[in-house]
Amino acid sequence: MRIREIIDLFATEYNLSIPEVMREIENVFSDLYSRWYRMDVMVFFQQDFHLEAIAYDRKDGAISQRVVDLARIKARNTLQRHLEKKLVTVSLLKQTRNYKYYEREIRWGEITGYDSEGNLHVEIKIVDSDKITALCPLNRIGVHERDSGNFTIGMRRAFHIRRVEPVSLNGTGRLKVIVDRVSKTLVEELIKEQLTEAAEKIHIRCTNRYVGQKSFVLTSKRLPKSAVSCAAKELGEHIQVRYVGNS
Repeated sequence: MRIREIIDLFATEYNLSIPEVMREIENVFSDLYSRWYRMDVMVFFQQDFHLEAIAYDRKDGAISQRVVDLARIKARNTLQRHLEKKLVTVSLLKQTRNYKYYEREIRWGEITGYDSEGNLHVEIKIVDSDKITALCPLNRIGVHERDSGNFTIGMRRAFHIRRVEPVSLNGTGRLKVIVDRVSKTLVEELIKEQLTEAAEKIHIRCTNRYVGQKSFVLTSKRLPKSAVSCAAKELGEHIQVRYVGNS
């Protein structure tokens, strides 16, 4: 298989661009060859996707260069193993950066299960059509909702994206998404969701929230009662709105 075909396969498998894959191949190969030769070795792509390696040897204050014959290296499995491990890490960090942009937004998600501690597993879409299983800790669900029957498997509820971070699970990198039902942002965004395009012209701020009881909201324009009622119904609590104008 040609090197370009290998690069294309890696790019597809790890959701990376062609330049990103090429850069990591150069970095991993340079690092490993430098260790094996015990001198600085730079591995880089030529314009025709041909890999070239140059070793830099320092003796008596002078630096000499020589070409390393990559075809003679037999540790191909070691190279592949290190490269695949690095691509997994790079892919995870890229995904984390992309998804972290959406922290503090809300998403509707389907409840897919519970763990032994009562935490919810929720399937949500953060970017485009990509589905991710997020975790909603039990202590991030209002006490009034925990035994309400509104969080059974298969139900769709609104969640606030609290945190996105990379974690290691049994030595494998994973993306961890934490969502909640207790943030003030959830109140604000649920109301805005009902207002659609008009929300861009209205300032809405939840000043205080007593989960399961009452939320206090300030707004720059008067809100339709239906928008507030829908948000209140989803949260299971009363929402008190006060119009304060643009001041």
